[in-house]
Amino acid sequence: MNSRQFVAAPAALALLVLAAGLTPAARAQGVFKCSVGGKTVYQSSPCPTAGKELEIKPGPTEEQMKEARTRADAEKARAAATPLVLPSAQDNQRQTVARPVDCNSLNKARADAYGRRNATVRASRDTNIDQSSAVSRYQDDIRRTESQMASSGCKPT
Repeated sequence: MNSRQFVAAPAALALLVLAAGLTPAARAQGVFKCSVGGKTVYQSSPCPTAGKELEIKPGPTEEQMKEARTRADAEKARAAATPLVLPSAQDNQRQTVARPVDCNSLNKARADAYGRRNATVRASRDTNIDQSSAVSRYQDDIRRTESQMASSGCKPT
């Protein structure tokens, strides 16, 4: 170690002690909100012009903190003792009315979707313009219609 470190250590320690000693006094002082040059400034001394002293409220006391912890613990215990009741799946299901399935209309919708998809693919090749999003949309229509057909027992024609 060199001599500088020995000198710096006591100076740092003295500064730390000084700062620790001033902290309670600084908290006890008032805080003033002043307007200087159109800007708001907070300072510990009264404002040279019109200003107002701000009231800084102290935090909760140890007793208030203990009471809050006790209330929180009691609430946790009450919540743990209360059984959790979730709604059943039957409560969430909608009552649906079965409609008669028209297999002919589903087959027509499927054929129309295939026709739109194929026409878009052909037009895309002819014009060299990307139509992949439209083709994807029509393919989704085909899948949706075929799914309805399968769940209804309809055969593709």
